[in-house]
This record gives sequence, C-alpha cells and structure tokens, in this order.
Amino acid sequence: MKRLYYWYDLDFNQHKIIAQSQQLAKRQLLLEGKIAIKIKAGAIITARSFHCADLLIITKQLATMLKAGLSIIDTLHLLVQEQPKPHWQYLLSDIKQQIAKGEALSHALHQHHSVFSPLYCEIIAVGELTGQLDESFEQLALLLEKSIKLQKSFKKAVRYPLFLLSVAMIVSLVMLLFVLPKFSDIYQDFDAQLPAFTQCIIDFSNNLQQSWLMWCIGFMVSYFCYQRYFKMRYRLQIEAMIIKCPIVGKAVQTSCLTQIFQTIAITQKAGIPLLTGLAATTNITYYSLYRNSILQIIAGIEQGYSFSHVLHQQLYFPNLCSQLIHVGEESGTLDLMLDKLAIYYQEQNQILIDNLSQAFEPLLMLVLALIIGSLIVAMYLPIFQMGDVIH
Repeated sequence: MKRLYYWYDLDFNQHKIIAQSQQLAKRQLLLEGKIAIKIKAGAIITARSFHCADLLIITKQLATMLKAGLSIIDTLHLLVQEQPKPHWQYLLSDIKQQIAKGEALSHALHQHHSVFSPLYCEIIAVGELTGQLDESFEQLALLLEKSIKLQKSFKKAVRYPLFLLSVAMIVSLVMLLFVLPKFSDIYQDFDAQLPAFTQCIIDFSNNLQQSWLMWCIGFMVSYFCYQRYFKMRYRLQIEAMIIKCPIVGKAVQTSCLTQIFQTIAITQKAGIPLLTGLAATTNITYYSLYRNSILQIIAGIEQGYSFSHVLHQQLYFPNLCSQLIHVGEESGTLDLMLDKLAIYYQEQNQILIDNLSQAFEPLLMLVLALIIGSLIVAMYLPIFQMGDVIH
C-alpha cells in the first residue's frame, strides 16, 4: 500500500510523488537530486484506486491520439496534463519517463502489474512488434468496454433484490428490538396468557435484545469460517451447485463463457498464440471450475489435440462451443467464430439476467410479506383476544 505525497521545491512549486512512507519519499527525491522544503501526505493509493472505467477512458484516448499520428511520448505527455486524478497522473508520468529512458511500453506497463493485467501488456507487446500499437489499444478498449458492460448488467440484476432484502432485515430488526418490546409491556399488564405464536416471537425478541452481541459475533465467525475454510476447501463443489441452479446457474455460465471467448477472440485478432491467449484467460476467470477447464484445454493442446477436440471433453462448455470452434479451425476463421461465440453468450447472458430480475421480484415480495406480515400478526393477535381478557 502506497500513498500520494505533495512536495514543494525551493520555489514553492507543488509536485507529486507516490511512496510507501514519507521517509521513503524523501529518500527517493534525494536520489533524484531534488530538494523538498515541505512534504504533505495525500490520499492512500491501492490497486483498487485505479478503476477499470478510468483505464477504459485512458486506453481510448491512447488509441485515438496514436491513430492521429502522435508519438507515444507526446500522447502520454498530453494525458498527464489533462488527467484530473493525481494517482493516474503520477502513473502515466512514470510510464512516460521510463519510455524516455529507452524502455519498451509493454515493459513499462508491466512494472505496474496491479493496474495493467498480463493480457493488457501482452497485447501491447504484440502491437509494438507489428507496428500497430493504435490497433492494439483499440482492441483493448473494446475488451474493457465489454467487460465493464458485463459487470454492470450483473450488478444491476442483484442491486434491487439486495436492496429489498436489506430493507426487510432493517424493518424486522426495528420491530423486534424496539416496537415489539412496547407491545410486550402492554400485554403483561393484562396478566393473561398470550397466543403461542406471539409468545414465541416475544421470546425471540427478548433473546435478541439480551444477546445481540453474541448474535453479531456468531454471524462474523460463521462468515469468516465460510470465507477462509469452506469456500477455499469446497470451492469447486459450491461452484458446481451454483451452476446447476435453474436460472442463476445459466446466468453464471453464460457470463463466464462470454468473458472467456471475448478474451481469446481479442488475443487471436492481436496475433497472440492460442496457448498464450488461453493462459491469459485463466487470470481473468473468477470461477475455479472454468479456470481448471482452461488449464485442461491447454494441457490437451500441448499434447497435440485440436482445440475443438479438447473443448468437447469439457463438461462446462456446451457442444455449440466445440462445434463452432471446429468450423473455425477447418475454415481458418477461428477468430471470427470465437467472436460469434462471445456475442451469442453475451446476448444469452443479458436475456437470463433480465429474466432473473423478473423471477426474483415476486419471490422477494412474498418473502417480505411473510417476514413483516408475521411480525404484525404476532403483535396484533393478542388484541383480538383483549375483549375476553377484560371481561
């Protein structure tokens, strides 16, 4: 983890530097022969500070300027001047300085591997060799745009259900911790036996009030155990169960297939060998099932089998994949078939996500009605017996 520091020279002009501590920032400036009369700490910078949306904009700008005939040094100089975010400004400036010293662009990008993926650097390296750096940036911009679109569609699908579940949880906790105890005090004044359902809810409310800290600790411990133990040890089994789910599983499968075929298609268009493209795909695939399948595909191709033959043996790749890949291999249009598969599964994923949202809405409304309705019935059920108690 690093931090942005603002330092001022003898003329009190402000400059920026990124270092792990203020002492290391001073040491770095001294090594560069610069004198800082004042250093002020700025924002903490991690890998998450460099958002994919910002990278997409910068990649598009690089592609446009290079296509217009500007050199990479001039392009980076303009981007540094126009960049409003200090951490991006410093990173681009550092890349420009490395290139000015004679480093290759791909090597300079690789120095910042937390921001630029191995696939990004590999495609840029191919562009440098072929002299088509502008086209390489265009392909990367297209890949990033599709990846961001895929992530946004998934987030859009889960945002509304998560919001409803959060509201249901908050309302339930408010009723159990604050509203129901007031009703409980009123019912005790009548010295009458409460309905079994109401008494059960009140007992649960009292238990929650007295041991809410234990509930929180139990939830945190359970979550920690799931993340650190069960998810790591039984990850493949959990993923297999998710993929077997009727609608959710298909949405996950099409999302993974879209990402995989988009990446391989881009690498093929960029002139990167198939095995290198497949290896790069393992770094961007979240699901271990598909990561293991790709590793098996790589091993099969290295043994001399065709891509379509090895793909046909994989359980989590539909037959359509191997059929179109076989046609691409026979006709010499593998990149075209990979692109068609990526487009097809992206369309299928969008349809499934829309259906997923529509399917979850009535189910969530039913869950909300059952939770909140049960609490309301439990509170007001004794009121219906109040007449008998008074008599």
